[in-house]
Amino acid sequence: MTPVETPTTAKPMRTPNDSPLKIWFLTPLAVWLTVLFLLPLIFLLWMGFWRVENFQTIPDFSLNNYMEIFSSFFSKSRYGLALIQSLWVAITTAFFATILSYIVALSIAFAVPDRWQRLALLFAIAPFWSSYVLRLYSWQTILSRNGVINSVLKQFGLADYRIDVIYTQIATRIGLIHYLAPILIVILYVSILAIDRVLIEAARELGCTRWQAFTRVILPLSRFGLMTAASFAVIVSLGDALSGNLLGGGAGTSIIGKLPTYASMIMSDYSSSTNLPRTSALATILIVVMVLALAAGFVAADRARQRTS
Repeated sequence: MTPVETPTTAKPMRTPNDSPLKIWFLTPLAVWLTVLFLLPLIFLLWMGFWRVENFQTIPDFSLNNYMEIFSSFFSKSRYGLALIQSLWVAITTAFFATILSYIVALSIAFAVPDRWQRLALLFAIAPFWSSYVLRLYSWQTILSRNGVINSVLKQFGLADYRIDVIYTQIATRIGLIHYLAPILIVILYVSILAIDRVLIEAARELGCTRWQAFTRVILPLSRFGLMTAASFAVIVSLGDALSGNLLGGGAGTSIIGKLPTYASMIMSDYSSSTNLPRTSALATILIVVMVLALAAGFVAADRARQRTS
């Protein structure tokens, strides 16, 4: 009789994750992140501690740049107020961008037939293929005082109702929302698509209205996607300077006051100063704020995932 192979002597099954090839497949990604992201970031952080003497940058370890920045953070330089302005613009932009993108994602997931959803999603993300700068200049043409909207209102005799949002933080938000929407729609659409339709059908059969099925089933189960999308929008809005300069006019009018965003002040400091270490220190402060925002978003998204699990 041939010996029977017992479970203790059987050869373990090799899973795809145990293959050593996965290391080689991850190597290009690791090299790309190291060369194009990690090393430049480390160099930026390091340069923030350098000093300038006789208009020459000297590699050193000094806290003078940070001491100079924080000594007038809320007074002369107003960097602190600009940072508050950036947080205000970023949070409100993330709020409106997430809501608008969520509505579009819901429409694609539930109002569009299955065979047309990919095409609808393709049209939704089509603006992302065009240049960001080109889109901002297009919004300048649309929102300017003699732009498309005001010209149409004038033609219909409604010149008294013309809009005047160019070079304000409202225009900055419009540009950011247009930039963020395609990405947020994809994030939210994937989150909504992962919801089990059986749960929605069960809620409807148990007597829930459409609104009740949305508030009690769809919205709670898509909370993780909403938190992820909002966190992404806050981080991108904090680091963006083009929309604030081209549409917000640098120091755009806002509820906080006529202040530039922090990213715009970094760009101005870079273009008008020869103190690159000081500019690097300013950028490092923004990176720290963005990391804190990312951590807060991660915690919120994780709590949302635990509630739905």
